[in-house]
Amino acid sequence: MHVGPSPPRGRKPGLAAWRDWILVRMLGEVAHSLRLPQLRLWSLWWVFNSAGYYLIIYYVHILWNEVNPTTDASKIYNGGADAASTLLGAITSFAAGFVKIRWALWAKLVIGAVTAVQAVLVLVMHSTSSIWLCYVVFILFRGLYQFLVPIATFQIASSLSKELCALVFGVNTFLATVLKTAITLVVSDKRGLGLPVRLQFRVYSVYFLVLAVAYFLAAMVGGLQHLWRGCHQPLPLAQELRSPLEEKATQARDAHPGAPPPAAEDGGWTPGPTSWLQNQQHKTQV
Repeated sequence: MHVGPSPPRGRKPGLAAWRDWILVRMLGEVAHSLRLPQLRLWSLWWVFNSAGYYLIIYYVHILWNEVNPTTDASKIYNGGADAASTLLGAITSFAAGFVKIRWALWAKLVIGAVTAVQAVLVLVMHSTSSIWLCYVVFILFRGLYQFLVPIATFQIASSLSKELCALVFGVNTFLATVLKTAITLVVSDKRGLGLPVRLQFRVYSVYFLVLAVAYFLAAMVGGLQHLWRGCHQPLPLAQELRSPLEEKATQARDAHPGAPPPAAEDGGWTPGPTSWLQNQQHKTQV
């Protein structure tokens, strides 16, 4: 990056020199990009739902040991449940690329529905005394989360420039880790409430339920605004996931830059915002 001319020799930079730092300028562009509704929505999902997801992942083995307190290793299938959940997560992640909906209109409703189902699944794990039912519910829980991960990744990345993707994902993951740590200190740590594992899962179920209600309310408000403005008004920027076949076709078109671009379909891909960093670099070079 060309940050402009350096101050004269022998003169210390002023207090406003910090504005020229690359990190500060990138953070400023991230704050500007958060005005995009889809970027803001999926970043919030990444923070709050990821925190709840990893709480379940970390404490589910303790729950299984309480549901099935056996010492016979031949009757313990925790590893098989982990493997099955990973396989289902891979399948749902791949299937997400074939979902064709208008994410700018239906994203909040889909997130709310998935989160509500996750709340019910966590409640079942809290109340069941069957280890096999606990295994099945855990597998479904992970599959639902992994279904939304590639969609969130695509929506966030397509709304940003290449310079900012790693920064935004890092900030989102850091905030999710901070939230997860705070919930752990309050709910399960001895310095907090120190709840037993079953009560912890009840708390986590309420956590997902609160998130689901918030998403449904946001979807209701967004739907009313959409009806008020009229269906002919353009929706906020939202990219659509593409299947592997469509991705190959796009790569083939990119290999021939002289070919005319295809017309954008309803809800299809539209270019994301131009990077402020790239604009500054281009102006400096000119």
